[in-house]
Amino acid sequence: MAAKADNGGQPRGWADGRRDGLARRGSNGTGRFNLVFDADDTLWHSNIHFLEAEAQFVEAMKRAGVAAGEHAVRSLVRRAELEVIETLGYGRGPYVVALRNVVRRAALDEGKRTQLAQAVEEIGRRLMEQRCELLPGVEATLSVLAQRHRLLLFTKGQFDEQHGKLDASGLRPLFSHVAVVREKDLPAYRRLLSEAMLEPEHSYMIGNSPRSDINPALQAGLGAVYIPYPQTWEREHEEIRSTSRRLTQLDSFHGLLELF
Repeated sequence: MAAKADNGGQPRGWADGRRDGLARRGSNGTGRFNLVFDADDTLWHSNIHFLEAEAQFVEAMKRAGVAAGEHAVRSLVRRAELEVIETLGYGRGPYVVALRNVVRRAALDEGKRTQLAQAVEEIGRRLMEQRCELLPGVEATLSVLAQRHRLLLFTKGQFDEQHGKLDASGLRPLFSHVAVVREKDLPAYRRLLSEAMLEPEHSYMIGNSPRSDINPALQAGLGAVYIPYPQTWEREHEEIRSTSRRLTQLDSFHGLLELF
């Protein structure tokens, strides 16, 4: 990592004046940057809701008399989830479809299958209705950053679902550009640069996922700020493949105020 923050969110590694130089080198000499934010598990809690739903499903499988242990059930869910992502993409709706597929494939008599199917619909209903709470410091930090820089939102998932979360968060007025994509890979970042008219050297991606937020952003020429989240989905885990001086790790979202 180029720099890392302590628990107070103050970035280490800037004593050489890099932080002040960063501010002076903003877009068009104005000191302003394009700050591109991930949504799920960067601005608001998300994966914890899937973990809760999965735990409820494991218990429902036990009640239905499925012999497979917890690890085996979770493996079945993950396999079904990855299959559904290939056709429907990411999101709560596709996740519920994956749970239904696990039930459909389970070796159960009709009565137990009906019982489990009903449980899945209740789990799905609760998941779909779950409100995403903002992470600590997000609203206050973004409100200040929006006065200094251009803020954008770049997230993957279901279009309606992600826009619904954004509207519920109250943060939409702070973002000048919102993009919901199927996958946040290198081509998606290149499209974002073009559509939002971003200069890579004056743009930074901020997120919790090495796989979707950090590695492809750096590959596309943006800077990146990695803010780890304790319950990040394991599919998003990946070794960060860069030692770029435009890569920073923070321990708190509030630390962005010191960085930018």
